[in-house]
Parts: sequence; structure tokens; C-alpha cells
Amino acid sequence: MKRAIQTAVGAALACAFVTALTPTAHAEVISMPPHEKSFVPPGGGARKFVIGSREEYIYRIPPLNFMATTREALVSSISYGQVEGASGGKLRIGYHVGCAVTIGAGTLGATPDIIIGQLPSVNPNPVATLTLAPGEVGEVEIAEKDMIPGKLIQLSFRDFHIKVNACTGPVTLRQYSYVDYKSPEVDDSGAVFGDPTWL
Repeated sequence: MKRAIQTAVGAALACAFVTALTPTAHAEVISMPPHEKSFVPPGGGARKFVIGSREEYIYRIPPLNFMATTREALVSSISYGQVEGASGGKLRIGYHVGCAVTIGAGTLGATPDIIIGQLPSVNPNPVATLTLAPGEVGEVEIAEKDMIPGKLIQLSFRDFHIKVNACTGPVTLRQYSYVDYKSPEVDDSGAVFGDPTWL
């Protein structure tokens, strides 16, 4: 009787655990504010360069595997830059992705109890072990383009797929846009960062 109660309680806890890890199916579109900065490279002959981003949308979607340890999103944005008095440069755009806690390798097994009596039986006692580690911040490079001095250069992307696996706790996204400025006198760089948001 005691074993039967333990088995029923274990099954109920396992079901509750799986239910807790299963996300609710919903999708949400987040509109992020634009950002722009101007920079003046060092040196008297250098002129300013501009970097900015606009029309950033983050479309949170339910993960295809229906696990709460996986996050998925489709992101869209326009990044732009202009260099004056330069001989060249580069425009780069992407995302920083942060995970609170990373789930490492795990094991699934059993520690069976063998009951000897008039009616011998085996209680499997399933056991799952997970390895948790401090989260990390990664970089997702999306695109880059060479600059043309005096011209407004733009990078546009739509519905770029970002996915994060084996992460428990919040996942945070932050867009970045960089301009690398190059002239005969000086090399410089500047950046704008989007507002962080979660998946």
C-alpha cells in the first residue's frame, strides 16, 4: 500500500513537472524604439559619422518543441550609417543574447526497489539529473556592409530567426549596430544599442 501511494505521488509530481515546463502557446509582437548617435573622430581633419537603428520588431513565438527551456523569436530591423571625410568603413548589425541559467548534460535513469514477498514486485523509481551552470551572453551576427563615404548606407532584415536552447530562467535580447570608420589619419568606431527585452 505504501509503495502504491509513493508511486502515485511520484507520477503526479512528474506530470506537474512536465506541465510546468510546457509553455502556453502565444505569440507577441514587440515594437522597439529607434536609436541614433553621432561621433566625431579624433583629429582636426576628421568629420563626423552617424549610426542608428529603427523599425525594430521582435515577434515572440512558441518553441516548436513546446519546452520552456527553448525560446524562439523572429526579429526585423533597419540599421543605417553615414561616414563623412572617410576613405571607407563598415556597418555591422546583430544581437546580444543572454541566458540566465544554462542546462548542461543530464541523465535519465532509475533506482529500482525489489520487493520480495508472496507477490514479488519491482518499483522502478525513475530519476532525472540535470547539470545547471551560470548563464552566458552570446553574440548573433546578422549582416555587415561596406560604407561609401558621404552616402547613407542601410542594412535591412526581416523575420531573422533566433533560437535559444537549454536555458532556464529569462532569455534577454539586445540589438547592436556598429560603424567602423576608416580614414588616412584615424580609425574609429561607434555603436548604438537597442533596449533589452526578454523572450
